[in-house]
Amino acid sequence: MVTRLVSHRYEMDSLCAYKCTLVPLSSFKLEKSHFLFSKQKCQSSPPFPFSVFHFPFPALFFYPSPPHPPPSLPSSSSPPSPNPSTSTPTTAATSSPPPPPSPSSLSSDDEDPPEAPEDSSHGFSRLQQFDRQVARARKLQEEQFKKDRPIFISALSQELDPPRDPSQAPSLDSSGDDLFGDIDRAIALKRQEFVNQGLLPPNPPKDPNADASPLEGIDELSAEEAVDLEEIRELQGLTVISEDEPIEENPIKLPDELSEEGSNGMPLSPSFDLDFDSLGKSRDRIVEPKFKMSLAELLDESRVVPLAVYGDLDVVISGIQHDSREVNAGDLFICRVGSKTDGHAFLSEADKRGAVAVVADKEINLDETLGCKALVIVEDTNAVVPVLAASFYGHPSKSLSVIGVTGTNGKTTTTHLVKAMYEAMGVRTGMVGTLGYYIHGDNKLEAPNTTPDALVMQKLMAKMVHNGTEAVVMEASSHGLALGRCDEIDFDVAVFTNLTRDHLDFHGTEEEYMKSKGKLFARMVDPERHRKIVNIDDPNAPYFIGQGNPDVPLVTFAMENKNADVYPLKYELSLFETQVLVNTPKGILEISSGLLGRYNIYNILAAIAVGIAVGVPLEDIVRGIEEVDGVPGRCELIDEEQAFAVIVDYAHTPDALSRLLDACRELGPKRIITVFGCGGERDRGKRPLMTKIATDKSDVVILTSDNPRNEDPLDILDDMLAGVGWSMQDYLKYGENDYYPPLPNGHRLFLHDIRRVAVRAAVAMGEEGDIVVVAGKGHETYQIEGDKKEFFDDREESREALHYVDELHRAGIDTSEFPWRLPESH
Repeated sequence: MVTRLVSHRYEMDSLCAYKCTLVPLSSFKLEKSHFLFSKQKCQSSPPFPFSVFHFPFPALFFYPSPPHPPPSLPSSSSPPSPNPSTSTPTTAATSSPPPPPSPSSLSSDDEDPPEAPEDSSHGFSRLQQFDRQVARARKLQEEQFKKDRPIFISALSQELDPPRDPSQAPSLDSSGDDLFGDIDRAIALKRQEFVNQGLLPPNPPKDPNADASPLEGIDELSAEEAVDLEEIRELQGLTVISEDEPIEENPIKLPDELSEEGSNGMPLSPSFDLDFDSLGKSRDRIVEPKFKMSLAELLDESRVVPLAVYGDLDVVISGIQHDSREVNAGDLFICRVGSKTDGHAFLSEADKRGAVAVVADKEINLDETLGCKALVIVEDTNAVVPVLAASFYGHPSKSLSVIGVTGTNGKTTTTHLVKAMYEAMGVRTGMVGTLGYYIHGDNKLEAPNTTPDALVMQKLMAKMVHNGTEAVVMEASSHGLALGRCDEIDFDVAVFTNLTRDHLDFHGTEEEYMKSKGKLFARMVDPERHRKIVNIDDPNAPYFIGQGNPDVPLVTFAMENKNADVYPLKYELSLFETQVLVNTPKGILEISSGLLGRYNIYNILAAIAVGIAVGVPLEDIVRGIEEVDGVPGRCELIDEEQAFAVIVDYAHTPDALSRLLDACRELGPKRIITVFGCGGERDRGKRPLMTKIATDKSDVVILTSDNPRNEDPLDILDDMLAGVGWSMQDYLKYGENDYYPPLPNGHRLFLHDIRRVAVRAAVAMGEEGDIVVVAGKGHETYQIEGDKKEFFDDREESREALHYVDELHRAGIDTSEFPWRLPESH
């Protein structure tokens, strides 16, 4: 939009010189792969295979979308296995080596030993003769079965045996009724059962036009040999299955006793069913718990005192919902009132979907309006959601060890580290946070919110309990705590990372923001069971320490304050790893982590403090933390073998951006080039603050958009420019002359309201020894503009840019400064 990437200056000589021409915005297309130039002095075609993008402001030169599919993203860091010490590197699957050749495997071209009148063994021992007969019989039966049962081909030839030469196949006209045919059919039946249950993929049918090459020279079984094999089958007591007998569709039935107990062997209540969802990444079977309870039992269990009750209290409820679109037959619908919608307006939709009971805080005519059987009137529907949900799902948090992590920054990384640490000592651990909801291990669900609403949270924890999860570590966001999403969760450990300005659009003041986070520590009241973990480098630490019961054990951590229980004795930072020596009350730990930057040392210390507080063995603390090589979108290094570093990070607050840039500066780069934006319809006060921080701590800054939502991106950028005393009008005036003056500190500032252009321009500016920082989105894979949510990934865009940097430089284009310069010859 604003910053022109190609200079208008050109030489006035006989050589071709080009000047970008402004065209209507409607002509702008990212797919273009050629220049759109107006020719100033000649008619020759432009020499570069790149694109010119047009905007309502000065023209923009840029490289095209690739002609090939975009490079795939790296796999998100998945949680470590529960037993990392026993893990082995993954290798390509190979077939087992064949056994040593037996006489039966010799080529038919070999001459048989001379025949002796008194001996029909041909020189072979009795065992060798039997092996020879077995080999012949198996080959014959295998090929016959393949002809009739193609589904077995893949299981046998691809999974069990090495690849065979078609010329070595036995004859297809042999009998299929012997011991090995029985075995093959049994295996095929079992495989078909697994395919029917979805545990194995079906194999493609065999090509009917494929010709089988019979094995020449194989001896036919003699009558005596056939009798021997028949006797063997009878001794084994095998039953011959007719080849004409149809295979049962789903022959395996679940035993009746499985309906009486869960996956952990615990007996289930009569009102509890099990559904098998799917197999997780670790091939674990995930069990979905289902509960049933009468409305009267639910009100009694939850101790909710209604203002009025109408209808049948004995109606059976099979679920609870407060979103009418999610209602299923048999559900209780709660008319929750949100910031933009009122659940009472969607009663008719919930009723049509099969809701059998309704909780509301307004009088409703049950007989005339609804077909449901019961109506409960309460004073505040929002207040009863967590209570009813916890009661319906059996208060699952009481069966789990729950660790809550709160703070402005560091929650996501800390929860990953704690989860890995618990699993290192063999504890099945779930996780709830920004990057997803994990039942345990790597069994993941998508996360619409950092802290899910109370209904989803209780149902999720119930699912964890019934799948054998023993602990859960969760991010307790200020929104989640303020809105009651964490109510009715029985926390055991509370962790405070840090507190800086954020979410004031929601909380109003920094004091209210701090109070919302303090609610987590207010629940720490039982000295026998509860624990507090606090970063005492943060000036707000005394407030959090003072919440709850002062007798609850406290473990502190810090980098600067050596009075902390957990602190680093020394550390070393590099672009590829962080090494830290940590002092704890139980001993000194030496840790080498793939997490980069000084601020990640705080996250490591927080996780160690949790381990010390709950008694995790020191070796498991170290092993768990070192298993976490990185967290998606948290100081994530984008490596395409370039000569400079590209880092993508979620930093979207003033403090987070400051910490990130400080960490980058400690790595000793030649320059720091930072591109970031501020979200629309969010705290406007932090916009100039973030610009000031970025321009103070970066050599080059490119301001751009980041989920503008329903705000004009130019208005957001205008707010951001105030951080350096500029306005949008000032910036556009500079652009008229293709010159953007340096800031008083000598650093440079540019802006572009299209994030894709800004990210690619920042990456293209990178030179050997530089660090390019792309901040704000991190793991997020979308851009919200107006009411549209479209795919966008900073990591993917950075990789795309790196693929084209060399092409730009080979064309002689200087991308190290703005505006970009064409070669002198042009």
